[in-house]
Amino acid sequence: MQIDVQLLPIPVPASSLSRKTVVVIDVLRATSVIVQAISQGALEILPVITVEEAFRRGSTFPEGTVLLGGERGSRKIDGFDLGNSPKEYLPEKVRGKRIVLTTTNGTRAFYSVMSAKEVLAGAFFNIGAVARRCVATGDDLLIYPSGDTGRFSLEDVVCGGMLIHRILSLGEKAELTDAGQAALILYRRFEADLTEAFRLSIHGRDLIGRGFEEDLPFCARIDVTEVVPVFREGAIRPLG
Repeated sequence: MQIDVQLLPIPVPASSLSRKTVVVIDVLRATSVIVQAISQGALEILPVITVEEAFRRGSTFPEGTVLLGGERGSRKIDGFDLGNSPKEYLPEKVRGKRIVLTTTNGTRAFYSVMSAKEVLAGAFFNIGAVARRCVATGDDLLIYPSGDTGRFSLEDVVCGGMLIHRILSLGEKAELTDAGQAALILYRRFEADLTEAFRLSIHGRDLIGRGFEEDLPFCARIDVTEVVPVFREGAIRPLG
């Protein structure tokens, strides 16, 4: 297995993805929301890029069966049911519902890698389960941090480094690219305190400034679910 990390969230040629597994990571907060929602009983997540598309997609389902979730500027969008804090995605709200989700970075990332053999949603919440799935596929792996409006994202790459660490810990013989080595080094720097990486990152500081500081330790929780969400044909559902 070769493991690479896309350090900048730029388009990847479709021809290079067709035989690879890709793990999309947006720890603060889209993939954390996706993993949380599915672990709490949501039927599926429909990631969309624009707010207008979210309203349009939501209107195609029977009333009471769908929720709109997401953010712009880290805040809940007017007219939406939920924002982009995983703490909002409680079982009594999301169980049995489909969720149309739009975020600044994370939902867009899934469409950037949709030509891959398999596209998974990863977060600290399900890092162990995702590592086991990556080993089970036997495919070369691309870890795709969603970044921060096109920029390098410290917290996402640290999470990618933890995924690499977990895969190696399972005994997988993997060849790491330079980007993979860099992610692993960053993870080892913050291994003892993942929230430190959050607090040092631009996006983490922005969330603190906007009143979402409690989301940082919440999103840093490790292995709280075995759910592995997979993106296929425009929807994210639990692997199975």
